[in-house]
Parts: sequence; structure tokens; C-alpha cells
Amino acid sequence: MLPEGGNEGLQRDIVDVVNYYISGGSLEAVAGPAERLTSLMATVLEEGAARAYRQEIGGVITEIGQLSELPGFSTGLLEQLAAEVRVLDSGKLRALAPQTTRHNRVDAYVNGPQCLEMLLEEIGKARRYIHLSVMLFFNDDSGNRIADALLRALERGVQVRIMVNYTVTALGYGHNLEVGKFSEISDRLKKAGAKLQDTFNSYYTAVEWHRKRSELKAQGVPESILFLQDKVQEDVELTGLNVIDHRKFMIIDGITSIIGSLNFGDQYTFAAPIVTSDSVQVDGRPMGVPAREEEWHDGCFRIRGAAALPLNAVFRSRWLLLGGDSFDPGDAFYRPEGNTDLGSEECTLFVSFPGNPVNLIQQYYLDLITYAAEETVIVNPYLIDQAFWDRLGGLGPESSCHLTICNPLEVNDHPTNRAAVRSNMYIPFCNGVSFYDYSATERFSHWKITYDHRSRAVFHGSYNINERSACHDFELGLLVKGEAFAAKVKAMIDYDLSVSRKITNKKEFFKHPWMHPSTYVNKATQNYT
Repeated sequence: MLPEGGNEGLQRDIVDVVNYYISGGSLEAVAGPAERLTSLMATVLEEGAARAYRQEIGGVITEIGQLSELPGFSTGLLEQLAAEVRVLDSGKLRALAPQTTRHNRVDAYVNGPQCLEMLLEEIGKARRYIHLSVMLFFNDDSGNRIADALLRALERGVQVRIMVNYTVTALGYGHNLEVGKFSEISDRLKKAGAKLQDTFNSYYTAVEWHRKRSELKAQGVPESILFLQDKVQEDVELTGLNVIDHRKFMIIDGITSIIGSLNFGDQYTFAAPIVTSDSVQVDGRPMGVPAREEEWHDGCFRIRGAAALPLNAVFRSRWLLLGGDSFDPGDAFYRPEGNTDLGSEECTLFVSFPGNPVNLIQQYYLDLITYAAEETVIVNPYLIDQAFWDRLGGLGPESSCHLTICNPLEVNDHPTNRAAVRSNMYIPFCNGVSFYDYSATERFSHWKITYDHRSRAVFHGSYNINERSACHDFELGLLVKGEAFAAKVKAMIDYDLSVSRKITNKKEFFKHPWMHPSTYVNKATQNYT
């Protein structure tokens, strides 16, 4: 228990500090002078044992009571932590550390028709506001259907704020630049009263940021937000062209959140029917694969409950730093009305960005594989992060045998994904890691999701297992714990595995990568593509 005078806010700060420290984060970098605190935990906590315990309970410590089982922890340490944490700048740490809410209801959707129908339905329910952040918003059929739904919301008096990368959207897809004309959508939305920001402008020159920072500070933007951009500025050299806001999420009326890996457009939110399974359904929705090559297998979560609160804080930070108008997510207008206990799922929000002192999402993935037990499945379109491969290759058979990876190896929009997999998978495969190639469907899967059976936990969001997500992109993911929900997601993943090709011959991977030219192409381009 906390010493007398302890409160919920202090308990939350202690949990944030411990999570951040265990993940390798520098407390000095985010919380001011913290030498005593860092020394205190370094003396008592053994990093490997602490990480193993945390992964055993799901990948994140979510409440103060869980600290009692943390190796090296004691009541005395808790009391000392409370004294040290009281003087820290907790706002900065809270902006980075995973934030947990409880009693949410989470539903999973996969493939264009399911996702599009749900998105249109939820936008149609909005009565107060919609906050949307998406990397790509295409000027095609489904993009315009979503835009039309937003226009109808504006007609009802709903506030709409949108963040989109105009420049990357302009590249279009399928050699079609017309679908990249987001300006045709944005002009209609602006005329109807929506507020929009271009996330391509995520970096300022040193002179621009000095001026902009002073302006934002004078406007009352808290230091806990300004320091986030300080970290981006410190990390990015010369130009921000290699910085991308890759997050995909929406908040509606403070009670509904949508988080996933899909952008808005016919590649992701197509309306055409999928090729369905005769028998596999989840929540009455059939599993299947896209019917056409140009349509991607992808998905999202809809969350109802308090998870919208920390997500709205993330939106506000980016919105203000891009130059958007000020709003207070704590104001009654932006908070949910009535009861927020709508389900049984515990949801923890993870964020990462260029220049963050430690990428907590990357660390989650690394711990997930390092301490794998029972059954752990990773579904991801890109496997190009060398830190991931180094960790996977260093595992012995006792951990490797619990791991399954599904990736669209042969049908992929990344030019070196296949080379990265073939160059790094040989040893993990020999040690027992199972590998499934989704390309057996002749379709590309953009879905990014993990399943950890031991803790009944599922992680989903925008994060790719590549150097871009690890170092250059703004990313976001949601860890959901709940036995019934995890079972539903596992059924969805199992369907994908059933239509994929399980690789059984180690010769499909390079035993001697240095002999293959594609290995060097991958290494030369992994930071940019």
C-alpha cells in the first residue's frame, strides 16, 4: 500500500515511472532531475526479471497492486518511490507512458466492407464532435462516402477536426494520381465548417520552432506537450521529409474510439464483397479474404468507454503542435456523458514518435518475443526492423517454439520485405518459430495485430515491424486484455493462418545471407522505404 496521503494520481505516476524505467526509458529525459529515482530503481530492480514478470501479466503494469509481485520490489521501495515521484513533472511522463482504462467494450473488424460499414455507422451517430487522425484519405468511392458522412455530421452541428498527410495522399495508389486529390475532399469539408491540419508539416526548422514554441507557450499550451515537439526537433536532422504521422484513429463524442491499421480509401475500406468462409464467423461477421488484388486485408477496433479520454489527449497534443485551435479534452463538452463502464476489457494506449527517449511499442514487441510462452502470434505486413530480427535470432528453442509469425511474404508492397525475411528467418525457423505466408491468398495483408494466449492480451494499431515505425514515424497502438475478446481475435487470426501457406522447408530462407545481393539492398533502404 502507498504511505498515508497516497492518492490515485500518485499511484498512477508510480506505475508510469516503473513501466517507463523497465522499458529502458531515461527518466532524466522526460521528468527533470531524477538521478536519485533512477539510482533507486537500478539498485533494486533487475531489468530482465522485471521485464519477464511484466510480460507474464500482459506486457504492461496497469495498477499499483501488481508491483508487489515485481522481482526486487518491496513496501520500503514503494514508499521511497512515492517520495521521489511527488517532485517529478508527471505531465511529461504521462504523455509518453502507456495509459490504461478499464470497463471498455471492444469489437474487432477486419476487411473493407465490415470496417467501412462500422465507420459510417459511428460517424452517423456523432452528436457533439469527431476527432480524426489518418495518414491517407483518398478521393475514391469509400473515401468520399466517409467524407459525405462527415459532411452530414457537420450539418447536424457536430464539431469536426481532422489530421491528414496531404502530400503522401497525393501520391495516390495503383498509378492513379486522381485518387490522391484529397484537396477535393478537404475543400468541401472546410467549406462546411470542418477544421483540418496537414500532418506532412510535422517538423519545423530551428528558427521556426523557436518562434512557434514561444507562441504556443504564450497561448497556454503546457510544457508536457511542447517537450514532445522538442524531442522531434532534436532527432530530425536538416529536413522533416522522413517524418510521417502514421497513426490511424478517431474519437466520437468522448465515448467511442476507433483504432487500427487502415487508412481511408478503396484499398482499405472497400465496399466490394469479400470471398467468405462457409463456416468461420466472429460476432456474426464472416471471415474471408478480399476478392480483388487491389483490395487489402486490414482491420480496426471499435472501443466504447473511457479509452477515448487518453486518446483524445494524444489527438490534442498533435493538433496543437501542428497549429490547430485550442480545446480542453477535460472540458465537459469533450468528455463522455453518463456511465463509461460499458464492457469488461482493459485497454492500454501506447504511443511513439520520432525522437522519443524510448520507443515503448518497439519494446513491447521485443519483450513479447523474448518472454514468449504458451502461444504467441504476430501478424504484420512488414518485418524489417533489425532489432526485432536480432532479438528473434538470439532466442533459443525454449522460447522460439511458442512463436508464430504471419506475413504476406510474396505479395507485398514493400520492395525489401521478402529479402529481410529470407535473410533473417533461417535461425529462428530452425529453433522452432512457425512462419505463415499470407500470400497463399494472392492478396496483401496490411493488418497489424498480436495475440498473447498466456495473458489473453491482443495488441493492434498502426505500428509496423520496420525501421520507419521504430525511428521515424508517429505511431499508436492499443493493448486489450480480456479473455472473451482475445478468443474472438484469435479466431480471426486462426482463419488467416488457415488460408496462408505454412512454410515447412528451411531452404526457403537464407542460411548465409551475406551471399545474397538482396540482403544489402534491404540494409541500404530500411530507414526510408
